[in-house]
Amino acid sequence: MSIQHVPPAPLALEREPEAMLFTPGARLGWVFRDRRTLLAPYPESEPDLERLREQAAARAAAARARYATARRWAGKPSLVAAVVLLLLAGCAKAVNGGADTGSTLLAVAVLCAPGLAYTAVCRHRRDQAAAVQPDQDYHRARAEWQQRAAAHQRAQLAGLGQAAEWGSAEPPGQRTDVFGGSWWGWQALLTTHGTSILAAQPLLVLDLSGQLVSGELTAIARHATGNAALYVLPTDLDRCGLLDGLSGPQFADALTEAIHAGTPGGARADRAVDVGILHQLIAALDGDISPVRLAAATQVALGHRAEPGLLTAAEEVLIGGDLFPTEYRRQIGPNLVRLDAFLTGLARYVGHPFAGPVGPAYYTCLALDSSARSARGELVLALAVQWLTVQVSGSAAAAPAVIIAGADEITRPHLERLADACERRRVPLTLMFRHLREDALSVLGGGTAAFMRLGHHGEAEQAASYIGRQHKFVLSQLTATLGGNETYTRTDTEGYGVTDSRTVGSSRGWTEDHLGAGSRTGGLTRSFGLTASRNWSVARSWAAGTNWSNAAAAQRVYEFAVEPSVLQHLPDYALLLTVPARTGPDLLAVECNPAIVTLPGVSTRPLTPVHVPAQASSARLAADEPPGRSGRHSPPAEPTRTWSTRRPWQDDRRPRHGR
Repeated sequence: MSIQHVPPAPLALEREPEAMLFTPGARLGWVFRDRRTLLAPYPESEPDLERLREQAAARAAAARARYATARRWAGKPSLVAAVVLLLLAGCAKAVNGGADTGSTLLAVAVLCAPGLAYTAVCRHRRDQAAAVQPDQDYHRARAEWQQRAAAHQRAQLAGLGQAAEWGSAEPPGQRTDVFGGSWWGWQALLTTHGTSILAAQPLLVLDLSGQLVSGELTAIARHATGNAALYVLPTDLDRCGLLDGLSGPQFADALTEAIHAGTPGGARADRAVDVGILHQLIAALDGDISPVRLAAATQVALGHRAEPGLLTAAEEVLIGGDLFPTEYRRQIGPNLVRLDAFLTGLARYVGHPFAGPVGPAYYTCLALDSSARSARGELVLALAVQWLTVQVSGSAAAAPAVIIAGADEITRPHLERLADACERRRVPLTLMFRHLREDALSVLGGGTAAFMRLGHHGEAEQAASYIGRQHKFVLSQLTATLGGNETYTRTDTEGYGVTDSRTVGSSRGWTEDHLGAGSRTGGLTRSFGLTASRNWSVARSWAAGTNWSNAAAAQRVYEFAVEPSVLQHLPDYALLLTVPARTGPDLLAVECNPAIVTLPGVSTRPLTPVHVPAQASSARLAADEPPGRSGRHSPPAEPTRTWSTRRPWQDDRRPRHGR
């Protein structure tokens, strides 16, 4: 089997779901867009209860003020004037005796009736304003507003009736790396992705999962194209033609790389010796090689006899004699033993010489069986990858697209070599890794990355780190303080004092004059005083206070755009596709369940911007359609995002959840 371009086979599709799956565009799934998110908001604001209450209170206050003014300046003066006129009219009638009072009554009506009537009207309006209940008005206005808003929404949804809600999610590059996921998710992804590729070009699938997750894709491809082939390795190694079309040197290089897959670079000398031994054996067999004949030649080189009919007598003599000198044979003994072990195991599944190249199929699947892991199985796996790399590199025509499920089993150098070959030849390549570790982690970033469920926390953190971090403000601290204080002070001061001042005084004086002897003067003064005072005062003081404060603090953080816990709990059919952008990868939430094609509003092309229709028909729809009933184009109240995972073309399927 060699890789070459095969003309597209006619798709024998009889059922609509399969026909929608087989549409061009290498989609990984579908992206959901709710039509309701495209609607323009209703321009009229919703009624406000508090505002209605304030307006009602303002109208009532204005009506009361108007009535008070009318009563003061129109009602009372008019009433007084009417009474005065009537009294004057009565007096005039009594004096004149039966005088006509019609003119007086007419004057009363003309002068007083307008003021009294205006006062009555103002009173009636005051009573009406006081009787208004704003809560009832609010509920009535809100119901009318909801009807108008619903009519506006129905008018826009009617214009968006044909807009798609599910659009195809296509990777931007030729290489796509998918990390994580369950077997059920892989099966759905292979079906969705593989059928879209088959609609445009041939497809080669390497199913290395050991669980045959490509079984559903194979069944659908066989039904649709009629040109599909499934080979289970290593059982069908002789039938699939995996080793066809390889020249002797190419087979030697591929076998050596397969044998030493995963060996550190220090084994380069052993690889060179093995290649040299194989080249010598192939030359001794004159280029007529097969695993069986090479295994027999290796046994002869080790000194054993080959089974009859596998080698000619001349070949057996040459290989067992002069091909390897004695000293050289002794040095390459471990290499011959290693080659014999692998070639004998390989010959076990290829029991006859090659019968010629097998014709390529439009869809080809090489799948490893579910047996326990063994050295022979790993050899076949590595040999398949080497064969694929050689075929892609040396193909003269356009090679088919390649999907490898379970690429964890392939070593990093071989993966990089295959990816480089596909990139040079512009061959679409999809690699599906069950885990994000070791070699899978080292190739992350080589193509468009997509992430399914990663249960291990370390793998989820690696994926979150690749998706990137972003700056954002988050609430960091909340502080609430409530306190109060109360102080009561009473001061009573009482004093008593009496002030009474009295002064009693007397003054007496005398003078004595003695003749001839001089004179003498004297006096006597007396005083008495009494003072008393009284005062009284009372003082009291009281103080009370309450204080409270609420504070919120936000800080700028640099956190994961997608938390690792989110990646650990993705649904089976969910996939996060990273699309390169200037400021970092953009994320698309993708559903890879193929049963989505049975839902309404599914497009096989990527979603495009939709023009929101004008709102001219809102009033017409509101008038034509009673409130509370959905129109012909009106979707359900809540968008339905669940679906049955039971395929229309399948009779039995374990139920799974979609989102």
